[in-house]
Amino acid sequence: MEYFLIDNGSLRAGSVLQMRKIAEQLSHSSGHRVYPFGLMHSHKIDLAKLEGIPGRSMQEFLPSPEADKLGEICALPFFLGPSLAITDWLPENLQLWKDSNPDQRKFRILKPLYQSGDDRLARAMAELCREQIDNAGLINPAVAMVDHGTPLPEVNQVREDVGEQMRQLLGTEVGPFSTCAMERRPDPQYDFNDPLLQDLLGKWMKAGVQEVVLSPFFLLPGRHAGPGGDLAQICKTFMDRGMKIFRAENLGAHSFVQEILLDRIQTDQNN
Repeated sequence: MEYFLIDNGSLRAGSVLQMRKIAEQLSHSSGHRVYPFGLMHSHKIDLAKLEGIPGRSMQEFLPSPEADKLGEICALPFFLGPSLAITDWLPENLQLWKDSNPDQRKFRILKPLYQSGDDRLARAMAELCREQIDNAGLINPAVAMVDHGTPLPEVNQVREDVGEQMRQLLGTEVGPFSTCAMERRPDPQYDFNDPLLQDLLGKWMKAGVQEVVLSPFFLLPGRHAGPGGDLAQICKTFMDRGMKIFRAENLGAHSFVQEILLDRIQTDQNN
């Protein structure tokens, strides 16, 4: 059986290269071939930045002759929660692929990484946070767990659930702890994203907080969470004013994420 490990897609080579490593490890551990794909964009990256191997996206793959040869597609979402990308875009486009030969094609989409009651994402986040605390010799730093921000309450709830688990895991090892978003839509119905990272850091700076661990609830180093990305730019404003901000690693390469993905494949095989 073959699986399509699918993230949102990126124009950043680093994101695609890391996805390849994750898919390769998962192929080895599961005994099933796992192919890394973005939903969109990843096929546009310069080959020279991808070690001469083209990036792949479902956007370019599904209408291709290569996809015409398949009878089944099993999508393994590399998403933290039920993003519209995997609840709307992906099923709609897979259905279009299926409809062109309905008697010979089928597809299924497995669950995203977070499921209620599973604390492995929080345990991974806590471990990555502790690494920064230990490496920098920090004592009770503030911790800002940040995601992108979303128009969907159910996606935001994933952040809040994992954030609460993480808060309990870290306990008295840290000082102030807060979830926050990188950005949000301005309308009041999206207030559930608050606080914004820049507002939270500003509040903490006024309160005299000097040391912060930024804990990104991001899987890959794309435009937002990669080097010089949006998160780095937000933090730079406060670091230039004297706040010390130490950033934990992104979540995607952690062994617990691999474990969750392996569970998805094994459950699929047993059904």
